[in-house]
Amino acid sequence: MKLLAASSLCALALAASGCGLKGPLYLPEKTGEVVVRPAPGTTPPATPAEPPPESTATPAPPPPQAPPTGPGARG
Repeated sequence: MKLLAASSLCALALAASGCGLKGPLYLPEKTGEVVVRPAPGTTPPATPAEPPPESTATPAPPPPQAPPTGPGARG
């Protein structure tokens, strides 16, 4: 039981010593200027130099509908 407690205490001390920032802590001076930077890995979409050419093709006509079938169908 003493070995378990001692090893747990050592593991906890080792884990706690590895977290946080190193060096002196300080508050930055207030300059009133806010700098906004995009997140890494995100780039704005590139705008094309020329607009894509408009197609001259006409849309296809809708497909013909099948005639109604069943007991109430006329025909």
